[in-house]
Order: sequence, then C-alpha cells, then structure tokens
Amino acid sequence: MTPFQALLTGPDSGSAGMPVSAHFFGAQLAIDTPGSTVDVAQLVVSVGGVDGPELFLNWLDAQGRQASLKPLGAEDIAIVLKEAPAALQTQLQRLWGERQRNRRQVSGWLAGLTGAAVVASALLWWQGSHAIGALAGWIPLSTEKQLGELALSQVRAQGGISEHGVAQQTVQDIGRTLTAGSRYQYRWLVKQDDTVNAFAMPGGIIVVHTGLLRQANDPEELAGVLAHEVQHVEQRHSLRQMISSLGWGALVGVTIGDISAVAAMLAHQAGTLYFSRDMEEEADRLGLLALQRAQIRPDGMLRFFQKLDDKDKGATPGWISSHPQTAARAQQIRSLIAATPCPACVPLASRHWPAMKAVVAPADK
Repeated sequence: MTPFQALLTGPDSGSAGMPVSAHFFGAQLAIDTPGSTVDVAQLVVSVGGVDGPELFLNWLDAQGRQASLKPLGAEDIAIVLKEAPAALQTQLQRLWGERQRNRRQVSGWLAGLTGAAVVASALLWWQGSHAIGALAGWIPLSTEKQLGELALSQVRAQGGISEHGVAQQTVQDIGRTLTAGSRYQYRWLVKQDDTVNAFAMPGGIIVVHTGLLRQANDPEELAGVLAHEVQHVEQRHSLRQMISSLGWGALVGVTIGDISAVAAMLAHQAGTLYFSRDMEEEADRLGLLALQRAQIRPDGMLRFFQKLDDKDKGATPGWISSHPQTAARAQQIRSLIAATPCPACVPLASRHWPAMKAVVAPADK
C-alpha cells in the first residue's frame, strides 16, 4: 500500500499536531506512531479548505477523545481517495464531490463580486461589525449547530466536561425554563474548573464552570447568568464574534456549509469570546425580559454581577473579564428592573440546589 504524509492531531500530538506517515492495510488505517492503527469503520470523513483542498479522517480513541488525520497535500489526498477501502469510499466520494461542487459555486460567486470590491471595502471600513452581522445572518441554523459542535469538541479535549450529574441537572432545569419555545435545542454542560466562568457557543451550547456554581448563592443568581448567556445565542452574538475573529475566508466557508475549513482554528475560541458593549447590554436587557417571562425574580442577575465585580477588583474572574462589567452597566440593569416591575415574579426554587452545592463545594470544606 502506498504511504501518504499527514498531520496527526489528538490528545497526545500537541497543539500544533504531529507530522506522520500513514497507509491503509486491509480494513485498517496504519499510522507510523508506535502501535497506532484505526479500524476504518470508526473513521468519519470531513472536508474543507478555503485557500486549498483539505481532507480530514476523524475518530475517537479508546478513551473517547477526538483525533484527526489530515493528508498534507494534493498528492496525499489523491492517495487516500484511490486506496481507501470500500468501507470508506462512500463517505469519501460523497463529501469530496460535494466539496468540489461547492468550491465551483463559491468561485463563481467571488468572481461576480470582483466588480463590487470597492463598494465592499467601503462598507467594511464604514461599519465592518454590521456587515459581519448581516452576512452571518445568512448562515442556516444547521450550519451554526455544526460550528458549535466543533467548538465543543475542542472544549471536550481539555477534559472535565459533564453532561450528567446533579450539577448539570441543576443548570439544565433552570436553563429550560428560560428557553421554552426557542428555535434552538439547547445543551447544558458543566465543566470541572475552579474559575468563575460560563460561556455560550453557537447553536445553543451553554457551558458553566463549577467555580461559578460555587459562587452563586441561590438559584436566581444562576438564572441571571444563564439568561444572559442564552441571549448571546438567541441574538447570534456568539456566532458573529466567532466568525469575526476567524476571518472573512472562514465566513465564506461556513456560509456555504464548509465547516471543516475552520475546524483547526476553533481551539482558542470557545470560552474566550469578547463581546461589544452593545452586545452585552442587549444580552442584559433581553435576559431580564426572559427572566420575567419565566416569572423568575430578575434581581439575581444584578446581585451576581455586583458580587463578582466587588470581590475581585484587582484579579477579575473569568466571567467578568470576558463580559466586562461597569458601574454604568450595573446602573442600567438596576434601572431596567425598576422600570419593568414584575408582580408575578417569585423566588426560583430548585430541587437539586442543595445537592449541587454539596457536589461543587471545595474538597477541603
């Protein structure tokens, strides 16, 4: 079998990946690292590339960790397409064919845009963030969800993610009361991490650190955080900021559904998105309205913001540093609460709260 050169990425290959040689042997993919073979039936093919063709062979190792093999050049891709076993050919031919058709469509589209380059440049100079928002609006929900799943895979690779247990159930129960009727199917995850942080990823994925759960004094404070994060999803703030930081080439790729083109660029994205003041204020305002619709007392949001802001003036917690808090913004939240009284809003009860607090308590307590 003819070997091909590739880049191996996974738990043991470092952040930049590891150059390797690989070949197919019967129903196995053999990689020139000690004892490294993968059953072809376990491989999932993805394709991409904005500036050039890219092909990825993805799988989960024995511990459920994601790994990927990317042939380095056109000749290496050709070897894979030619010599892959029949069990893999269906995926390869379908996805690679779709990619070639998509690239032809994009080439025609970009050629048609050449005459408008000056106008586009002026638009970006004048209001680049608004242009990003408008173009991101063309991305279908199905593609947004795939982008979020790719970001989530990077978070999973860091370890500590839980989709079960009393802490996750507490977050999920409160989150579901805030997202009834949403176009998104939300997923609620807890990350074992002492930093006070929570973040939203495209497609309706919300991750809450155990450090934040530890700091929340009651269910209303947690609900205030979740209501804010949910609005970053509902208003597509997370999608817009992720695309903006990835660049225009990535925007073209995801607009046509070429998700794999940005897979390698997502590692630093999840949990570190910084939102504009306008986005933060919108998430505050609409989050408060969501709390009121759910008949949850909205002052928990203000209490949690103020508590963290007061506690760490010198060393700001992760959630506040990525969601900058100012005295003016706190006053605006206070004014909104006063201007929109909610007589029907009551303290939020959570049957899992005591058990959750016991689980996330520091080990030395």
